[in-house]
Amino acid sequence: MMKKILRPTFPLLGTLIAIVLVVGCGEAKSPSSSDADTSANASPSAETYPDSSLHRRFKDAVEDYHTSQWSTWESGESISQCFIANAASMTTEAKEAVIESGIEAPFDKLTGAHLESLSQVWNLCESLATSSSAPSLGATPSATKPTSSNAMTSVPQQMLDFESTADHQGFSEAIQERFQSAVDEQFDTATDKAGISVAVYQGGYLWRYAKGKANSRKKMTVGTPILIRSTSKTFLAGLVLLQINAGLYSLSTTVGSVLADDMAYQAFDKSVINPDVTVEQLLTMTSGIKHVTNYSTPAYTALQDRKNWRPSEVAQLVDTRFTPPGTYEYSNTNSILLGMIAEHVSNQQLNELYESFLSDRLGIVMVLLPQDTAPPDTARPHADRSMFGGTGTGFGDIMELSHHGSDWYQATNKTTWAAAGIVSTPENVARWAYELLSNQGSALSPATRAKLVESFDGPSIAIGGPEPKHQYGYHMTRTTVPLSGTSITAYGHPGMGAGYTSDLFYSPELDMAISLVANSHSDARSRTEAQGHITHQILGQIAQQIFESYEAR
Repeated sequence: MMKKILRPTFPLLGTLIAIVLVVGCGEAKSPSSSDADTSANASPSAETYPDSSLHRRFKDAVEDYHTSQWSTWESGESISQCFIANAASMTTEAKEAVIESGIEAPFDKLTGAHLESLSQVWNLCESLATSSSAPSLGATPSATKPTSSNAMTSVPQQMLDFESTADHQGFSEAIQERFQSAVDEQFDTATDKAGISVAVYQGGYLWRYAKGKANSRKKMTVGTPILIRSTSKTFLAGLVLLQINAGLYSLSTTVGSVLADDMAYQAFDKSVINPDVTVEQLLTMTSGIKHVTNYSTPAYTALQDRKNWRPSEVAQLVDTRFTPPGTYEYSNTNSILLGMIAEHVSNQQLNELYESFLSDRLGIVMVLLPQDTAPPDTARPHADRSMFGGTGTGFGDIMELSHHGSDWYQATNKTTWAAAGIVSTPENVARWAYELLSNQGSALSPATRAKLVESFDGPSIAIGGPEPKHQYGYHMTRTTVPLSGTSITAYGHPGMGAGYTSDLFYSPELDMAISLVANSHSDARSRTEAQGHITHQILGQIAQQIFESYEAR
């Protein structure tokens, strides 16, 4: 066994925040004039597509160091993989030093913040490797990150802090009281409920509020991570538009052309997955490609139980022939195919793309299941237990009924992934909506953002409720919110299912974003059935009251 060399110990600054790798900008082919932003006033920083050059060099260097120096040390493997998983917490200079000199030598070369960042990761990884309660770091990632055609590599569990460290301004006390009253009025009257978490963000101003329970032992807090279900699609929309602007493909690119050399795509039944549909048709849910409709088939259950999961296997569960494209029909298969495309053109897993696109550039903290591991304090799902195999009726924790046990988050999200697999907090989701849609945001350039908000040209559709109150654009919804004497536009995307209900609203008139998530859901389809439940209608009423309170200030 290798004798461990003691390293300088710096106190960990609370829980390490999971931000992700700073990466350079790769060379891309020239975008087409129809699908890429050529505006002279586009923000260069907003449209820089991050590549994985630094991450790959760092990962290779750590793995090489383990092979040459730590191969006989029993903790060497786990510490090496922990270093790779938490490289985001290190400065660029620290990572470059590891690339040049290995893991140990930089302790004698670095100073200041660079040495501190390296030491923090060392302390974290050492404690995880030596602690008897440390979680398993899982399988060793391969030297080349898998694309959509290869088996998934799960990212080892990281020390995540979902609460922002930035200094945000607070709304006035009077406004905050009205915001809280809007939540309390709706939540307190519900009978079948667990917890709720809400955040309002507007250009540096932040309000957060949570109440109820995350599980049977812990209260819901503003920092409790929670599944946001199909609100995840807004993140995918932003990434796809960024890749399009980088010239990796275009809105008119067909599935068959961009995935032509993807082995998983080659195995698809082309009577089910139409090779001629475009990226734009996938984004607008007009591809004619169907959704999985039977969740109790042996194939569906087997996929959730499978250890070597592949994103493409979700699309292979669809067994209905496609219909001619052009008509809106909600289908998660569109999102799965977009995720596969994003992975294929970048040769990175989708969770890695989100990390470099969101966490490093925008400070958004989130994880994507099942490619990431669910944080241990994730709010547990609640619903009518009889709908999930429970005996009799009754509202409660549906994880308790599952044979997946503590693996429930990973297993059930093998069939949602890019469509509905993000875990985050309303604070992060509201800030994401602001960065994506506000003219003050930095996720996209003005020209690319304009394409997103101008993508709503279809008929009114029913989503998040029985009434046709929305239009659907690029994996995003648009609706009108009535206020006293006026109305405002709201962009976002509802999410619901398997114990969670989520809603997101961004108003350009008020330049304000609201994210609301409850760790409960109801399949109620009428006003009578919905009584006592936290539904999209309830979340929408809360958002409406918050907008109203701010408008009337």
